[in-house]
Amino acid sequence: MKLNNRKLKKEIDQKGYTVIENFYNKKKLSEIKKSLLDILNYVRPSKEKDLQKKYYEIKKLNPKLKSNFYDIAPYNIDMIKGIHTPELINFVKYFFKTKTLFSGRAAIHVHDEDNDKILLPHQETNQFARDCILFWMPLWDTNVKTGGLTIFEKSHNKGYFDHKLEDPTGIKKWTHKYTNIDKKIYSKFNRKNLEIKAGSAVLAHSALVHCGYPLTKMGSVRITITERFNPLQKIPFLKDPKKPMKIPYVGVDYNRIKD
Repeated sequence: MKLNNRKLKKEIDQKGYTVIENFYNKKKLSEIKKSLLDILNYVRPSKEKDLQKKYYEIKKLNPKLKSNFYDIAPYNIDMIKGIHTPELINFVKYFFKTKTLFSGRAAIHVHDEDNDKILLPHQETNQFARDCILFWMPLWDTNVKTGGLTIFEKSHNKGYFDHKLEDPTGIKKWTHKYTNIDKKIYSKFNRKNLEIKAGSAVLAHSALVHCGYPLTKMGSVRITITERFNPLQKIPFLKDPKKPMKIPYVGVDYNRIKD
């Protein structure tokens, strides 16, 4: 796939994000779904060929095994290779004017009818670098039925905001705390729910405020693949021996971090 680097950069500079249509073609989408299905069928062998139905089967069988799938899937070699294409790597290098990038680690995000993993508005912090590019790609179309990605238009132009750590959307059973921005801040920006076709990829600047919006179709699952690309020149850890490898979520003024 050939990318128009200048066009993509202009869109990210202006809007905070861009969309690469058909980053995965139908064949590649089918292959990655099959690969994820193979993992679930290893957990509990069956002839089920529908990834979404198989997911709910494993969740009903044992929620911990479902979580184990969630944890190990990002290390799937086929998935990692599919994201780290030469064309995409070259674009991010072009965007940051760098020769060296670091992976923030590929990940998958699984959202089901419980809607218990919808994060509040936040920016993509806690990375190696102050600025990075977020890659976000759904394996099924995202819309009002299946949920998706919400962005706050042009919020990246205002730099980084203070974040707080707390349980997302009141889900007290979670053992982890997640970062989010005060409503008084993000409510100043136009909120837009993106509808993205399966296999198309969103590239967003880390300063763009974003969150998820819930699915409403019972029995469906939204699986997205994400990655964060960190440029060498914006990593404080390599310049200051007192700095942690990843910049903390809170207690740091991101806007004062220099290249």
